[in-house]
This record gives sequence, C-alpha cells and structure tokens, in this order.
Amino acid sequence: MTEKIDLSKAARAAEQAAYAAGTHLQASRSRLSETLITRQAPGEVVGAIHAETQALVREVVLKHFPDHGFVGDDDLAGGAPRPDDGRPRWVVDPIDGSANYLRGYPQYAVAIALVEAGEPQLGVIYDPCRNEFFGAIRGRGAVLNGEPIHCARRRAAIESLAATVFPKPASRCMPVYMAELGRVLRGFGGVRRSGSMALELAYLAAGRIDAFWEHDTGACDAAAGIVLLRESGALISARDGLPLLASGSLLACTPQLYEPFLSLLAEP
Repeated sequence: MTEKIDLSKAARAAEQAAYAAGTHLQASRSRLSETLITRQAPGEVVGAIHAETQALVREVVLKHFPDHGFVGDDDLAGGAPRPDDGRPRWVVDPIDGSANYLRGYPQYAVAIALVEAGEPQLGVIYDPCRNEFFGAIRGRGAVLNGEPIHCARRRAAIESLAATVFPKPASRCMPVYMAELGRVLRGFGGVRRSGSMALELAYLAAGRIDAFWEHDTGACDAAAGIVLLRESGALISARDGLPLLASGSLLACTPQLYEPFLSLLAEP
C-alpha cells in the first residue's frame, strides 16, 4: 500500500521551490541583456535558464520527497507525462510563458503540481513579476498570497471576460480554433491572451476572468491550475474526452457560464 502523502509538507516544499525558482528567473534576466556581448542567441540563454530553474525545483521537492517521481515540461511525450511506476510525481513547468520571459514581457510563471494516481493533489503558480503566489491543496481551498480566493459569479457571457492561449501557427486545429475565437469575441464582453496558460487559470480561480479554452497545451501547464480551479469553485473539463492531464483541448469557466460557453464553442 502506498504511504499517504503529507500534503501540508508537500505544499510547503512546493512553495519553497516556487519562490526559489522565481528568484532565479528574475536574477537571470540580466543574462539576456548580455547576449550581444557573449554572442549567445537569446533563445539559447532562455533554454539554459529554463533547465537551471527546472533542476532547482527538482532539487527542492525531491529533497523532501526522495521517493517521488518528477516530470518537467521537457520530459513530455505526446502532451502527457510519460508512464511511470505509479509513484506520486511532481509535474513542473519552470517558465510558463517563456516567449514572454525572453522579451521581458511581464507575464510568465512557475507552475508546480503534485500528481498521484493521475489526479493533481496540490498546485502552486508563482508570478515573480508581481510576487503573486497562487496555491491550492485538494479539499482545502485556494489562496492568493495566503488569502482565500473564489471564482467569479457572473451569469451573462456578454458581461464576462474569456481568456485563451493560441495554438502553434502550424497546428492542425487552427481553423477550428479561429472559428471558436470569432464566436467568443462576439459572445463575450472581452477576450484576453497573455501567453501564460498557468496564469490564465490562476486568474480564473481568483475571479479576474470568467472562462478559458485552449488547444494543444500539455499537462505541465494545466496540472497546477486544475487544483486551483476546482478549489476555487470553477469547472474544468476535457473536450476531447481524454483525462485532463492527457487532454489537448481544455475548457474552464465559472459554473454559471459552463453550459453557455460549451454551447458557444460547439456551434457549427
């Protein structure tokens, strides 16, 4: 029988790792301005910072839980964590919004989740630019910088804000997505796209937006947000019928908007 995880201890480890990772990201930004001097490509520098930050998170969480597995976003296959031996595992994206990070656009985050038996048990999303720490433990609610958060309660889509992340330009789902985007632009009060799925899900949990949808994004971006959404009272589902952590098409929103939003996206 698998030993029961001390989720309070795990949450403290995740918080420690997230703050350490965020500090490293901010301290490393100066390396991007030095690329002309070092003759390194900025993308290579971000790749190195990404690997360093992921290693830092791994070191912190596995120090507390050495028997757990670890999956970074570089370890994904087919959009979902590779099969393992059934151990609890940490699912991590050290820079969600790496293109933003590269350009100095202040919308990126560290996302860390603990997954057991295919279900996220806790999730943290840390925005080092604003020092905002979103955290949730399954069954214990969600918080922003220690204060409880809940999703919004707006009922009318036209009074609500939706958010999204764009598929890759060459994605096969682009025609479907563009049609969906047009319908949401006409049906909602506004649509936002920041370039960080983790932060969009955190904002939905905190009541800053009301709905979210995406195609072609992996488990490392979604795992922490799943816990935050559920614990804040929001709903999240896979439109392709797959388990959430394997899905390539997620929808999340407030309970009041779920059926209207689902119907809007499904219109021919």
